[in-house]
Amino acid sequence: MKVRKPAVAGSFYPKDPETLKSLVDKLLEKNTTEEPVGVISPHAGYIYSGKVAGKVLGLLGGKELRVLLVGPSHFVDFEGISFGDYQVFETPLGKVKVDRERIEEFLRLYRLPHALDNRPHMWEHSLEVQLPFLQRLSPNLTIVPIVYGRIDPETLAEFMEFFLEDDTHFVVSSDLSHYYPEEIARWIDEHCHRGIVEGDRESLKRCEACGKVGILASLIIAQRRKLKPKLIAYDTSASAFGDKKAVVGYGGYAFFQ
Repeated sequence: MKVRKPAVAGSFYPKDPETLKSLVDKLLEKNTTEEPVGVISPHAGYIYSGKVAGKVLGLLGGKELRVLLVGPSHFVDFEGISFGDYQVFETPLGKVKVDRERIEEFLRLYRLPHALDNRPHMWEHSLEVQLPFLQRLSPNLTIVPIVYGRIDPETLAEFMEFFLEDDTHFVVSSDLSHYYPEEIARWIDEHCHRGIVEGDRESLKRCEACGKVGILASLIIAQRRKLKPKLIAYDTSASAFGDKKAVVGYGGYAFFQ
């Protein structure tokens, strides 16, 4: 069995299973109201962005989840997308099944040079940090993991649409502005809020996010499916230690029917 081992357990989140389980359960805010089709969730260490991630991912409920997990490559420069050549992703909470059958169907239609390349996944945290939350929501979680490199939002949206069957949710991984003073960071991130929630194109141009291509792809899908985006939670890294000189912004957004 080809297993993608955790790369950031012990740094971005606890390595001990019981400690991790306890922390995730504390951060998760399970909500039984309307379930979104997809969400945008941050991917920093849990001490920084865990509260925001817990609020937005908690909207996905507690059934058997099928999730299209989409995040940017922070370490490997490549063209297109990579699923990696794995059968499961592993965290301290156990193994998560990869929907290889659906990926193989996709690859019969799209011949992509890096589709099964493991390198973009080996050190990547943007997908991994979402998994413990999803595992606590759904013990029988199934994922399609996409790390993207150089790709335009329209093409990424097309690829994502292939996997969005009736019972499949998408989780797009992204932080917002990086290393501005708190006041400026919040001003910049307000443009993200208006751009995503209100569809303000000028504001969206001023939005800074490491996963902006994924965000734009999700907005294309939302427009096609007539989904309504909503800001669920927002915070900055200043909340963790009080340092307001150079912060990172974290937004949690959900897309509802």
